[in-house]
Amino acid sequence: MRKAYLLLGLVMLLILSGCQNAVQKRTLTPEEQTQYISKGRMITAMSLKALSGEVMQAINEGGVQHAVDYCNVHASPLIDSLSVKYEAKISRVSDKYRNPANKPGELDLTVIEAYREQLAAGNELQPHLEVTADEIIFYSPILILNPVCLNCHGEAGSTSQQENIDFIKSKYPEDLATGFKLGDLRGVWKIVLNSL
Repeated sequence: MRKAYLLLGLVMLLILSGCQNAVQKRTLTPEEQTQYISKGRMITAMSLKALSGEVMQAINEGGVQHAVDYCNVHASPLIDSLSVKYEAKISRVSDKYRNPANKPGELDLTVIEAYREQLAAGNELQPHLEVTADEIIFYSPILILNPVCLNCHGEAGSTSQQENIDFIKSKYPEDLATGFKLGDLRGVWKIVLNSL
């Protein structure tokens, strides 16, 4: 019986050591870090340009509610097509998400909270790399810098009209993405990068 317990203990120890190795981070050379950050910046810039261009066009064509309709139907497929184009997994995540698909994971929340602390301290926010055993993840902050963004993400009755907020709720019943002011952290771009 004692042998069985010892054998079971040894098996558990091997399993646990295997799990520890699985979560160990890879290391990147300084040159690789620079290259991944550069690639992440480029993908983020192109994704932001494509998405914001489409949203602004929708606002110009039919106002805020038309833009909400556009985002509801087209934003995720647009990001998916950019992911294919740039051979990366592109997403926007926030603890105050509008689309439940943008709900953050544990690591994402840690990064968002670190950005909030840096912002509160008056620091300029910089892109950030997280390197795990399996992934290289580029994060870049999304700040509310354009007053137009407050039409959909501002404070109801103040910077955002109540009818627009009500319309957003009809499309996204669990919406958390309002109440922002200029300069607030909206969330982060999360780019899971493939090899260089």
